[in-house]
Amino acid sequence: MTQTHEEGSRSVERGVQRVVIWAILIVIALVAGYYLAVALIPTPKVGIIYLDTQVGGPLVDAMSQEINYARKARDIKAVVVMVNSPGGGASSGHDIYYQMRKLRDEKPVVASVDILAASAAYQIAVAATEIYAKPASFIGNIGVIVGLPAPEVLSEDFITTGPFKATAFSATGVVQKLDLLYANFRDSVVTERSVAPNELKLSADEVATGELWVGLEAKEYGLIDEIGSKLDAIDRAAELAGLNNYEVVNVRDEYLASVQNTAQYETALKVYEALDQQPEIDLSTENTRWPSFYQLYIPLE
Repeated sequence: MTQTHEEGSRSVERGVQRVVIWAILIVIALVAGYYLAVALIPTPKVGIIYLDTQVGGPLVDAMSQEINYARKARDIKAVVVMVNSPGGGASSGHDIYYQMRKLRDEKPVVASVDILAASAAYQIAVAATEIYAKPASFIGNIGVIVGLPAPEVLSEDFITTGPFKATAFSATGVVQKLDLLYANFRDSVVTERSVAPNELKLSADEVATGELWVGLEAKEYGLIDEIGSKLDAIDRAAELAGLNNYEVVNVRDEYLASVQNTAQYETALKVYEALDQQPEIDLSTENTRWPSFYQLYIPLE
């Protein structure tokens, strides 16, 4: 009887030991699984891209690098584009606008206007999923600028095969082309904002007067979606991506880190150096380069 009791006690002890061992193994497996998941599954990120200079060649190259990286990076789940720009070259603005639309098709993009989103900069902003701005931000200036070509004159140095070979357009022709680009800009804004969360309340003619509106007016008229800060825009981007825990990163830093040990690194640095040295556009000095079309806000002196 005593022997049977001892055997039963040992059996219970062995059972308890097995339970304890299995519990320890499960805890170890859970902890190991957690750290393995952290190592294998990157922390989701909201990436910040800055549009804070005039829209031109170096900015197109820089934003192209960053937008392309943000599209492909698995850990970047949403993007906030910080806008503070008077616009710039029409062709450059179109380039970034179409790239932004591609990014928006794959991940939520929220544009956050600091002080100014004018002309081409605003066209870029309307490619975002939503637009945030501050009450005193300036929004709009929808229109196009071009210099008239000089009249062709007979030259003793060269001859041309056609009346506009040296000037590209007649004065009338350049106005017609200006109207085409103006309509394209206006219609892109109307199309994008007509399907935005805060739909456009202005007619096409009212949109394209070249006027700047403050953020409060822009919200009322449907040119932006919400009044809010940079942090509000980040929170909204994370919400659109379904993120609760996330990291906020500068996409430029992330991109440079990803190419640091490759041949692309020096090329990328040169792009940013050129961007930092970009001079302001002075249309009075551009006459030798006409025809050039600009979507640019030029405040009167």
